[in-house]
Amino acid sequence: MATDFLTANEKTLFTNDFKDLIGDPSIGVSITYRPFSSKGTFAPSTGKVVETYGADQTINAFRAPISEREIEASGGKYQAGDWRYMIRVADVATPKKDDRIVDSTIVRYVTLFSSDPLRIFHSVIVRNVG
Repeated sequence: MATDFLTANEKTLFTNDFKDLIGDPSIGVSITYRPFSSKGTFAPSTGKVVETYGADQTINAFRAPISEREIEASGGKYQAGDWRYMIRVADVATPKKDDRIVDSTIVRYVTLFSSDPLRIFHSVIVRNVG
């Protein structure tokens, strides 16, 4: 494995450093993570399918907009207005497509995610709901 050169203690130090970094209010932000459960059922009164979500979780994350260069190089995976959130694996074990991130009053949905080789954090790509 690519991380075999690290001891358990070193991985713990990296994990704690990342936790401290996103917990710093000058760098990290507090978000609400809302896990998607199912498309739910059709509501004839509104004409919409009611989606269901698991329990909201308030966590810290690092956020950054996806750059124009990344959008151009992505082959259509990213769009203007997409954002990247770095969240701890300890906070969200496995993100899923259609999970929601509420950042202040803006609601975004997960389109893609990947994890670092140490499984300390996920890089979650989100798009505005709308």
